[in-house]
Amino acid sequence: MTGIRRRLDAARNEDGISLIELMVASFLSLLILVAVCSMFIMVAKQTVISQGARLSTADASNIVNVVSTTIRASINNAVQGQDTPDPAIVSATPSALVIISYTDAGPSFQTPLQIRYQIVGGRMTEDRWKPTVVSGYAVFPAVTTTPYQSRKLGDVVVNTAAEPLFRYFDATGAEQVPSASGLSLTQRQATASVTFDVKVLAQNSQQVVEVQNNVGMPNMALSQNGN
Repeated sequence: MTGIRRRLDAARNEDGISLIELMVASFLSLLILVAVCSMFIMVAKQTVISQGARLSTADASNIVNVVSTTIRASINNAVQGQDTPDPAIVSATPSALVIISYTDAGPSFQTPLQIRYQIVGGRMTEDRWKPTVVSGYAVFPAVTTTPYQSRKLGDVVVNTAAEPLFRYFDATGAEQVPSASGLSLTQRQATASVTFDVKVLAQNSQQVVEVQNNVGMPNMALSQNGN
């Protein structure tokens, strides 16, 4: 009897985990796992958003830099037998601009280019035409002819019809509002600065980035042949 009692007492004193304790431990482990997964998902989403914002910002900045450089280097074009040069702006609407510019001027490139910026297929497109030099004067082809060079700038531009890419201002800061056919000759001659406002959504990005730049046209008093 004494041996049996000792074995019963030992069984009652054995340590172990009860079913309730096991359930509580499992529940706490599940809570910790859910918290860790939620934090990981949140960090991953923020990383994707930040990367998308960087891509869109880089694209928008590239587009603005290219267009701004062209506008800043624009110049009136002297015409043979004409006292008043043609204005640097060939045509201008809220969504497209054709301009004469020395954007690539250098020792080996001494004539300006005619350059057009517009949205084609949702992307900013740059078209270029070289002039024919006649008696020292640059004569440009119509923009309906095939450009000698075209390229896409950046990714998708998402400006709506109510968000103009281009706005035009005279020397006093008064806005030159285009008609349905664009700026008139008088307005083009008066334009002294262009505000370029672009919204870009880069590939694999969900973040739209807007960049705006007001670009002066300091060469408006000059013409291509130096007059």
